[in-house]
Amino acid sequence: MNNTDKHLIACNDPFHSVVSSFDVVNGMDTYLLGVKNDNHIPSSFVRRLEKTGKYALHTIDHMSASGRAIDLQLVNPLTGRWMTGSSSGTAVNVFLGINDVGIGTDGGGSVLAPAMSLNLFSFMSPILENEHMIQFNKTSTDGIVFHPSLGFITSKKSVLEEIIRDCFELPEYTKNLKIAVSTEDTHAYPFVTEAIKYPDIYGNRQIGIEFLTKALEQYDVVISFEGPVDLVQYGDTVYGHFDKKTQNMQRQSGKGLLRVVNMVSATAITIPSDKLGFGFVLITKSKLENIAGLIVIMNKIPWEEDILVKDYFRNIQTWTRKGFGF
Repeated sequence: MNNTDKHLIACNDPFHSVVSSFDVVNGMDTYLLGVKNDNHIPSSFVRRLEKTGKYALHTIDHMSASGRAIDLQLVNPLTGRWMTGSSSGTAVNVFLGINDVGIGTDGGGSVLAPAMSLNLFSFMSPILENEHMIQFNKTSTDGIVFHPSLGFITSKKSVLEEIIRDCFELPEYTKNLKIAVSTEDTHAYPFVTEAIKYPDIYGNRQIGIEFLTKALEQYDVVISFEGPVDLVQYGDTVYGHFDKKTQNMQRQSGKGLLRVVNMVSATAITIPSDKLGFGFVLITKSKLENIAGLIVIMNKIPWEEDILVKDYFRNIQTWTRKGFGF
């Protein structure tokens, strides 16, 4: 689709994920940006991206009410279930092809999880606009104090790498990475990993925080294969806190370490798999050298775009068909 087509879909707003949209130049070399409707995101950051000449602000995106982990006002275009929050509209607008890049905020998985639920790529790091973001202290629904971080959502690996490099001057990574994976992760990775015992990463979030903090002291990268995000049950502590039954339902949401990456001030990239709602969560310390290492790993993990999803959801004809006589 060209940018004119993308704007037409934004105006039609088939999933009610667009708060407002702006006219854009129809240039294939210009990436369209969607920005979560969250006052934590500094406009100066968006303007700096625009000044590169490569990005143009296109939409302000719906976010879940009060930043909740599920969005009761939006549906997931793939599953018809409630959309994962809180950067819900931002993920939907990238998924539909309305935008090439979405900018969201992540406290306890609010960028990583929506991207995973739609088989998209994402990146989150506390060092993006750190001096601005660190001033916002928040408390999660399960009582953990944190400050949100910025992140990106894209449908293409190459676009994610490009915007990361546009934000950071990354060094060339030449170090042999020490990479940990779970003993229950049976993927044949195209690089050397060390299998270690992970705790119950889908249960109490504090367990994940303690595990990840220690693991990142011993390893350059921790990889977690997680999902299916919000496909079987919803990962939401608002109802998950009530009793053992609702806690078990929350565990089935497929949200593991992605919920605690920001809470330990780490950086992550998520890579979709060929399974709906499943993906690889690559986690490292928030240093430029380590981010360069994540990109190296990302480019070694095989990925193929789902052609059916692309041809159906990112097709202007899908959203402009009219009834007879109208």
